[in-house]
Amino acid sequence: MKINGFIKLVKLGIPRMDGRRTISGRGFKFDKISESQSLSAEEIEEFDKVSMIGLKTLKIPEHARQKLHNLAKQFVKKKDLEKLGRYMAKQLTSRNCVELPRVLPSKLLCETKEEKNKIEKMLDKKSYKCLKEFISQYKNKSKEIEQVALTHAEDSRHKINITFFPEVSISYTLHNFNGNYGIMYRIFNEIKIRAPDFSAKKILNYSAVPAASIIAFSEVYNCSHEKILVVESSQHLASISKYILDNIPNVKYQMHLYENFDSFDLVVISHKLLSLYDYNSRNIFIQNLWNKLEKNGILIIVENGTPTGFRMLHSIREMFITELKYNKFHIISPCPHENICPLALTGKDWCHFSQRTLRLSHHIYCKGSQMKNTDEEKFSYLVIRKCEGPRTKYNSENEALTVHEKSFFWPRVVMPTIKAGKHVLLDVCSYPYNFERLVVTKSSSLISNLKTKTGTILKGYGYKKARKILWGDLWRFTKRISRPDARLYTPESTKNILYRLYLRQKRRSNIKSVVDSKSQAYYNSRSIQYYTS
Repeated sequence: MKINGFIKLVKLGIPRMDGRRTISGRGFKFDKISESQSLSAEEIEEFDKVSMIGLKTLKIPEHARQKLHNLAKQFVKKKDLEKLGRYMAKQLTSRNCVELPRVLPSKLLCETKEEKNKIEKMLDKKSYKCLKEFISQYKNKSKEIEQVALTHAEDSRHKINITFFPEVSISYTLHNFNGNYGIMYRIFNEIKIRAPDFSAKKILNYSAVPAASIIAFSEVYNCSHEKILVVESSQHLASISKYILDNIPNVKYQMHLYENFDSFDLVVISHKLLSLYDYNSRNIFIQNLWNKLEKNGILIIVENGTPTGFRMLHSIREMFITELKYNKFHIISPCPHENICPLALTGKDWCHFSQRTLRLSHHIYCKGSQMKNTDEEKFSYLVIRKCEGPRTKYNSENEALTVHEKSFFWPRVVMPTIKAGKHVLLDVCSYPYNFERLVVTKSSSLISNLKTKTGTILKGYGYKKARKILWGDLWRFTKRISRPDARLYTPESTKNILYRLYLRQKRRSNIKSVVDSKSQAYYNSRSIQYYTS
């Protein structure tokens, strides 16, 4: 009878006491499975598009290549043109590539010792509180003096002045056009992806290479501008730029910047800071251009990817952080934060990236070996927007509404990836000011492309994406930290200051904990391992 009763339950599909349900007529048993919360293919594609912003080998447009070919024909002998171009490249290299990386002085590292000395204890008294303001000003001034001294020492070592005769202008353009076009195309492409609401109607171009940034902008934005102002002091370089840009409308030229009082939506400064005199003149120059920007406008600064170029961009970046409020500007790229630069504190690294471009054909201009038809252009850059950013509006990535806003919280790959057997190592710069090494293994469990009931996205480890990621891309998956200090040679004194800044920022931020106590203890131990105790 018991057997017959069990058979009747199976046929009717009645649930059993142990919670399992039997299918009538077949005898299969299964557990209840909740509905899948996986992301759609369109959402995954959008996440990948915003995060994987790096570009492989780029090629200049055909009309620009033809114009450069016509310029090369102006020389009587092709070998003389190539010799002149290589000579200029050596002179510029002797100016740009002789400085060694070092720990750069920072205005954001004003603390000296953890224990207070006698003067600081005296300032804690009520009768001496009025002196605290002057002491803090002196500390910031001392760091600025260190930056000025370092700039003067390095800039005075290899001075170079180029007089752009017609032959020199042609060889300079042919030698550098392709590389600068690839750099600017990559930067404009990232701005279009991560800031889709931006549109530039009025553009100010202050570039060392004629027409490269304008052609890159027209290729990305399809000539959506109303006015382009090119500032070029050399008459011969300006005439070359006019010849190359004859099919782009509304382009005007000026000899000097002070002749114009208009405001602009986009300001491009490419490889021009070295031509300025000293530290103060560069800061004043950047401040004047910043004042010419409209609200929601973008300032782009590009320099060579050497310690010299990084040093100049580092001082400009700290000028924005120390002198402007956070709701007045935000950094679009490359930094994922508006804090101290961790790469400037290691003493052996500097923030730079690489873009590969195709050379001109060897029958037009032979830049080097004929066995090589591509160039790896190293560059350092800053993209700053004149408005409040997502990192100021939202406390975390989960609060951001769109994928573009979420991308401002993602770490950036600042070194070439290390691909080994069944795992990938990524050196990233992440919030708040960390230079970390992440590990992505093939054996780790994959929980990517999932959503919770509240809409929060559960991020996995992304091994397949890590194999394809390029230098300069964003990492949108979960961080698995292999080394809290990516290269393990940050000075101990700097680590002590960073750890105190970390604790201070942690106390100031009233953010609810998103992990349990066990995980919180683990992360604290990792931070102590990085910043020291």
